Amino acid sequence: MAPLRAPVRLDRPRLLSALASPAPLVALLGPDGAGASTLLRQFAEGRRDVTWAGDGRIPDEVSRTLIIDDGDSLSPGAWERLRQLRATRPDLIVRLAVRSARAVPLAWDVEWVRDLAFTLDETIAYVAARGSHLDPRAVQAATGGLPAAVVAVVEANVTDPAAVQLVLARLAPHPLPATSAALAVPEFLTPRLAAQLGGGDDVIERAERTGHGEWRTDDGTLIFALTAPIRAATLAAAPIAAEDQRAIRHRAARALLQEGAGLGAVVEGAAADALDIVDAALRRDGLKLLWGNGARIAAALRPIPLLQLRRWPVIALAQALILNARREHRVRAAELLGVALLGVQTGQSEPADRALLRIIESVARRLTGVGDRGVRAARLAAQTLDELPPDDLEQLRGLRGDLHAHAAISLLYGGDDRAAGDQFEQALATATRPSVELLAYGGLALIQASAGELPAAQSWVEQTLARPWPDDILDEYQGSLLRIAESRLALERGDAAAAEAAVATIWPIIDTIEHWPALGAARAWADISAGRPVEGLERLRSLRSRRGRRMSASSPAARMLDATESMLALAAADLASARRLASRPSDRAEVVLAAARVAVFDRQHERALKLLNAVMTRTPRQRTEAAALEAILLHRLGRVDEARALAGRAGALARTYGLRTPFLILPAAEHDLFQGDVDDLPAPVTIAGVAPQLTTRESIVARHLVDTANMEEIAARLHVSINTVKSQRRSLYRKLGASSREEAIAAALAYGLLAGADPTRAMIAVDDSAASAARTKRTP
Repeated sequence: MAPLRAPVRLDRPRLLSALASPAPLVALLGPDGAGASTLLRQFAEGRRDVTWAGDGRIPDEVSRTLIIDDGDSLSPGAWERLRQLRATRPDLIVRLAVRSARAVPLAWDVEWVRDLAFTLDETIAYVAARGSHLDPRAVQAATGGLPAAVVAVVEANVTDPAAVQLVLARLAPHPLPATSAALAVPEFLTPRLAAQLGGGDDVIERAERTGHGEWRTDDGTLIFALTAPIRAATLAAAPIAAEDQRAIRHRAARALLQEGAGLGAVVEGAAADALDIVDAALRRDGLKLLWGNGARIAAALRPIPLLQLRRWPVIALAQALILNARREHRVRAAELLGVALLGVQTGQSEPADRALLRIIESVARRLTGVGDRGVRAARLAAQTLDELPPDDLEQLRGLRGDLHAHAAISLLYGGDDRAAGDQFEQALATATRPSVELLAYGGLALIQASAGELPAAQSWVEQTLARPWPDDILDEYQGSLLRIAESRLALERGDAAAAEAAVATIWPIIDTIEHWPALGAARAWADISAGRPVEGLERLRSLRSRRGRRMSASSPAARMLDATESMLALAAADLASARRLASRPSDRAEVVLAAARVAVFDRQHERALKLLNAVMTRTPRQRTEAAALEAILLHRLGRVDEARALAGRAGALARTYGLRTPFLILPAAEHDLFQGDVDDLPAPVTIAGVAPQLTTRESIVARHLVDTANMEEIAARLHVSINTVKSQRRSLYRKLGASSREEAIAAALAYGLLAGADPTRAMIAVDDSAASAARTKRTP
């Protein structure tokens, strides 16, 4: 062992801010080694009005702040003295540290500060500050995050498990008695389990009072965790054979599963190689275990060989979902998703398992981009859940909300918003905890906001925010869909700052959540609305470069990003980049409308009309956008009355649903067409395209195309063969981005390339053809 430098100080603002609460009495609750004394010293730094109390006594004279480092030693008389002080000194604030909540009389109103252990991020920060090569996750798993244990292991600079246990054992000079050694084998205990392992009725109470451990909550079940040093010291003093330890942990896993402690069952079951118990815990309590315990569960499951997990697809999926949240673990996550998918396809299942296995398949396909990205599996899962009898549904009681929510997400990113909405509603109806409810609320709000059903979307948002939510989920994965919906609603109000603020709360996790395409698109539209399209374009391209590698270019999410990037390019006056968006038969209406908007700016009227004629508009947003673009085209064709009528229709839709963004990017020349119909009409966008460089022959052919479409006539005028003219025409169309004579003439006019040609005749040539296209039958 090679000692490093002296320990470094680690600031812990989350705990120091809790101590700075205005509450008169704040108590730090934690076992020996939790760092309560250090926190009290840091709190006292810089304060001149501090009195320290010790030895279980309260001084006769105290300052405004009284700090008691050993609250467990206070006698009833000392508590009475403290009561008298507070009665005469209403401004007195008291901060104390205790090992047991029982040390504070029940009559006292106390604000508790729990969870003093290092979080994984804090352990990572400490290891980095020490310049250590140790793996922070291994240190966290070995120490449980107990600050004194983390410091000792990092100072000793050891990696061998036996050496780590020796370092930990030295921190606890008073281990449990040999008769209670079995209690030091599992990480988690309950009173019933402690009794089964030979502990007395008061063994856990005594352990808490002496600072040997602390109570925690595991999905509503109270569990007790001995500190890592106490466990190490006890087993060092009274060794237990490895096989006997495995049997004890197997027994503990089954007992914890029966008592409803899912985390304990997973950790102890994995240590005992009892994967049937791990599988049962995850099936019963499921994905809800992962949100707050991901790092601990990942550490427990990591030693399980991949090949063994083929029999346990639920376990493989759980580990994959945890690892997929961190960029550096995504290769391993992809392997685990593949194992889960293979296990689903090759394993046998009971009726109650089918929906769960289908969701596993859906999530695995969605996150890996395989096949249809989980849409078919999500539909089958939803159907299976609908058909299950009550007894089978009861087996999934803790998971139904999760299953419906993940089916909804797969359907949402598969482009089936209606089915996704149905599943989010089912998730809301069957959710058993806040995180799933929040996810479902956010999904419903986002679907309505994306469709342009803004009153309904606003109602969902208000209904959601009327409830109190834990801080650790509102601005994390579970609340991300709600924040994106809030951003979309703010954009429609014309409040770019609020739109950006909504996405800013979850932008720090964009590299870890699967909702990054929707979040990136929301940020892009906020940039457009705020007048920063160039910055937004670079941000979106950077995001797609680092996160879109596993995304199929033909997926609905990728195509929506293509459309968003094209709109950013239009707003940035980069017509050349905007033109890259080419409509495909499988595209959603939003993508087709974006392509039509580019064609309108590019004055490719025939192409724009074809796209608008082909698109099936269903939602208020789609109908508004289509009406606005068609109004612009009819206005250019000189059909003023029809254009005004369509502009009025677009305005009526906008007023009814509160829409503004369909008018955010409009050609400057047609901006006035919507004045009076659209409230708070955004400023126009002017596109100054870069004119292509034509050869002399191509310029001549372009001017002759104004007069005639007959290739033989043009060839005769130029005294060249018809094949030469056709070749020059193909080159001309390619440079102009045109697919017809009319589009070529319109583009050449827009770029000012028809010098010497009669502009009136050129416009007549374009308008005659465009008017003909407009009269073709449109899809209703």
